[in-house]
Amino acid sequence: MKPKQAYLLLLIMVVCPLCCTTKSARAEEFLIGADISAAATLEKGGAVYRENNEPNDLFAILKNNGFNTIRLRIFVNPNKENIVTNDLPYTLDLAKRTKAHNMKLLLNFHYSDTWADPQKQFKPAAWANMPFDELKQTVQSYTASVIEAFKKENVLPEMVQIGNEITPGMLWPDGRVGGDYENDTQWDKFTSLLKAGIAGVRQGAGDSKVLIMLHIDQGGKKGVSKWFFDNINKRQVPYDIIGVSFYPWWHGKIEDLNDNLNYIATELKKDVVVVETGYPYASNDRMKPSENQQFPLTPQGQYDLLYTVTKTVLAAPGNHGRGVFYWFPESVPLPGRGGRGGMGLFDPNGNVLPGAKAFSDAVAGRKSVKRDK
Repeated sequence: MKPKQAYLLLLIMVVCPLCCTTKSARAEEFLIGADISAAATLEKGGAVYRENNEPNDLFAILKNNGFNTIRLRIFVNPNKENIVTNDLPYTLDLAKRTKAHNMKLLLNFHYSDTWADPQKQFKPAAWANMPFDELKQTVQSYTASVIEAFKKENVLPEMVQIGNEITPGMLWPDGRVGGDYENDTQWDKFTSLLKAGIAGVRQGAGDSKVLIMLHIDQGGKKGVSKWFFDNINKRQVPYDIIGVSFYPWWHGKIEDLNDNLNYIATELKKDVVVVETGYPYASNDRMKPSENQQFPLTPQGQYDLLYTVTKTVLAAPGNHGRGVFYWFPESVPLPGRGGRGGMGLFDPNGNVLPGAKAFSDAVAGRKSVKRDK
């Protein structure tokens, strides 16, 4: 063997095990998640989930496709209409199923009786008329009581969101920011509510470690991330992970997501998760034509979008890209139950789609789906 060949062989022997070890460790810590908060409601309404045309437990199917984390929302006092069903007992039951399948749990506090998002952040009805100091204390005590209940049932979440898509604040109007509410007084009130929620998590968890996530919606908008977290960091809100939503038709192209993740990783120096994403496998009335639609509305297009999003998160500098979550993958069309045709990871008959494998394929560095004809 020539000296140059011997050197190359030695280099391969030294470097390859290191590469394999790093890749393996990265794959283990990367969160492949699903928000299946409506699962029990849809199952009660008749939904049946299948793998290889055989009925199977939804959690088992997801785990078989590489998912390792479940995200569950919780409302304060939901009206139980449609899929607004996530009160404490309901959410605890889903948490028990999560842990029974040896999956991690992300708990998402909406701090509302219904959906909280950038268009609305309604206070729970029981909190509507509280003076601000009482509201702040209630946020802490309510959060602590929920976390204590999870800990008592041995289903303590590994991570907790303080609010859902809180780009414009939460618990309006007290904690509203942006637009007509863009001033230091409103930011001080909003961040004091966040700190109350975080204190509640710490109180309820006791000595157990629970990571704190702050979740904004504009995953493809670097300027929004800078504006929001400059204000958060200025007021010394203690948090661990940034969560962003990325739906292309609302939030931009893959290139926009990449720019934002690079900013979060290099400038904010925080771990980041795309904690909500989704893409249709078929045309539907929810998905309007958009210049951001870089993939066809087919099972293959869904797979390719999810694969590309995951690769983009994995490429965030400094290994700060920590995971990707699909929102409402359990969606199948059911009358009166909120199932959305064409948007989940299961076809109308409940068969799991190739897109469910896109996340783990991306982490493993392979593509395994057949091309659409």
